[in-house]
This record gives sequence, C-alpha cells and structure tokens, in this order.
Amino acid sequence: MSTSAAADPASPSSPSSPASASRREAWDFFSLLVRRDLKVRYAGSALGSLWNVIHPVMMILIYIIIFSALITNRPGSEASGRDYVIHLCAGMIVWLVFADVLGRSTPTFVENANFIKRISFPPILLHASILANVLLVHSIGLAALWILLLVTGAPPPATWLWTFPILWLVGVMAAGIGMILSSFHVFFRDTFQVVTVVLQIGFWLNPIVYPASLIRESSLSMAASVLALNPLAQFIGAAQAAFGDSLAAPGPLAPAVLLICPLLSLGAGMLFLRRLMPEIRDGL
Repeated sequence: MSTSAAADPASPSSPSSPASASRREAWDFFSLLVRRDLKVRYAGSALGSLWNVIHPVMMILIYIIIFSALITNRPGSEASGRDYVIHLCAGMIVWLVFADVLGRSTPTFVENANFIKRISFPPILLHASILANVLLVHSIGLAALWILLLVTGAPPPATWLWTFPILWLVGVMAAGIGMILSSFHVFFRDTFQVVTVVLQIGFWLNPIVYPASLIRESSLSMAASVLALNPLAQFIGAAQAAFGDSLAAPGPLAPAVLLICPLLSLGAGMLFLRRLMPEIRDGL
C-alpha cells in the first residue's frame, strides 16, 4: 500500500474516515445510554448507583440465610440446605437476566421515541445498552453468590466461572426476542402487559424453585414435555450444574441449545428491526 493511500482520510482504516467517525459516535451514544440507565433508575436517592450492587447482594444473602435454615437434611431428602440455596440462586440469576432484558426491551422504542425521531442512530443500541446494564448488575449478583458461599465455608467448584458466559448467552437470546417484541409494542401497546403475564407464568415453567427431576419423575407428562422443549430450562440447568448443584439436570442437548438459540434469536431480532424500522419510526 502506498504512503498516500495510507494517509488518505477517505480510507476506511483512517481514524478520520466517515466509517471510523460513525463507529465512535455509535460507541459514545451507547456509553451514554448505559450511564443514563445506571444513574436514572435511582436518581435522587442518597446511594445512587450503589443500589445496583446492593439489590443483588441482598437478594442472595436473604436466600442463603432463609433457605439454609429452613431446608435442612431431612429423612428421605437427598439435598441439603446448601444444595437448595445453590439451586435456587443460580437458577434465579439466569432467570432474572432473561426476564429483565425481555421486560425492559419490550417498551424501549416507545419510551425512547424522542431519541428515535430526533437523532439518527442504530436502534439496536437501545437493546444493547439494556443488555449491558442487566449483565453488569447480575454479574455482580453472581460474584456476590460466590463470595457469600465462600464466606459460609461452602465454596463452589471452579466450574462456577462458566456461569458468566451462560448469563451473557441467555441475555443475548432475550435481547433478540426483545427486539421483536419492542417492534410489536409500537403497534400493539398491550404487548408489554402480555409479556409481563407470560413472564410470571414462565417463572414456574422453569426448574428454579424445584429440580427438573421432580417433574420428569412425576405423573405430569404435559409439564415434563414443556420442560423438555423449553430452551431456557437448559440455560438454568447448565448454570446450576456449573455451581455444583446436585439437583441440576441439564439435558444432553444443552451445549447445542446454549450456542444455537442466542444466535437464532439475535439474527431474527436484527432482521425484524431492519425490515420494520421505517414503519416503527412512523408508528412512534
């Protein structure tokens, strides 16, 4: 490559090229959205953004104290209080990432209508900022769970670190679904309420407060079929198993589900936005 070509400001690799400037602007706007969300949620409170740390830590601490005391080794029970705490907390964190990303993504176009109509930016940045914020908060909760288990003398195995990529993957899957639902919400404003109800029902269709084996070994054949076809249950089971949960039972297809579902979801969401964005802007 010649010197003149290397110094050409129109070259895509040049720091001053339009493509480079556009990427910088997109990154700056994304950073602004993430910081805004972290600060605005607790604006006016004395502790401010620290509540993003306090909430997950307190949730984990309460679960450990209550269930370690209530769920003890009982006759005929294979699980201890510690086993159930790990099962519940690891499954709950995965669920909270999925539910938070989905619940906050659905109304994001309507809530940020002024941004979308007045500023030219890739709308996917709204979903990316929600995903980044949720992963930050719940990654803190995940680290808090490890610390609290360590302090109580029951450290999880080193495989617990696999829970971080599991959270990221389930977050990406939820973000892809959220892109589709946020588009629907522009035209059908009841979408968010429907999603809220579905999430309330969906919580109980996943092995969070009960082990998957309890459903598989029961006479509830329909519930067992729903559990087997539920990809989110594979994410939850994988996270529980990574934490050393003796009650976890991820299916044999869990690795494939963990990789394929986020890619399919994200691809479908991005395609949906690309085709509907003109109509979405008009609908706002």
